[in-house]
Amino acid sequence: MDSPIEKIAGDLVEQINKLKYIGIGSGRTMSDFVDALASFKIKREQKFIPTSHQISIKLKEKNFTVEMFPSVKAIELYIDGVDQIEEKSHFAIKGGGGALLKEKILMNNSKKTVFILQEKKLAKKLGTNCRVPIEVSPFALSFTTSYLKELGGDPELRRDQRGFPVFTEGANMILDVFFDGISDPVDLERKIKAQPGVIEVGLFTKKPSYIYILNRTSFEKRS
Repeated sequence: MDSPIEKIAGDLVEQINKLKYIGIGSGRTMSDFVDALASFKIKREQKFIPTSHQISIKLKEKNFTVEMFPSVKAIELYIDGVDQIEEKSHFAIKGGGGALLKEKILMNNSKKTVFILQEKKLAKKLGTNCRVPIEVSPFALSFTTSYLKELGGDPELRRDQRGFPVFTEGANMILDVFFDGISDPVDLERKIKAQPGVIEVGLFTKKPSYIYILNRTSFEKRS
């Protein structure tokens, strides 16, 4: 019996086979999706553009063609998971895996975007029990921390299991910030990015074309 992620891959195969440039996000859901996609008959002319070295390795293991530095103006389809998504607006929080900069670059330059998520990632109000990742230049860390507190946030420096600060592929640091519910994600994103030293904000306010919601046996598709 096919798993829900395999069913979603099957639902997207026909569309993917008509395209040339497909962006792929990061994280466990995308790793599972690449595994599932590899079990279908995929034309090998496609170029998959990953948002992290980890997903690049996974794509190569499955014999997909990878392009690390896209030169096209727009990706035809971008597929990714989310940390949290607001039910009505479909605004999202992303960056739990630390690849928020590349994820936002690909999403904002994609003609279509698809999110795949577990039902528990749905929220009535964005930011409920979910921190917003913010990629910051190490030079600006203390200034940005203070600024985020002024905006009502509770910033926490991301650390690994050993207690060392986590660095992104771009050699920046990540502050995970709790805002206790976000009433206006567009305005909050604008305010945070006004602080010099902020590289990117894990508030994704460009809405996806549609989302797939995973459950135990199948999926639900919403636009």
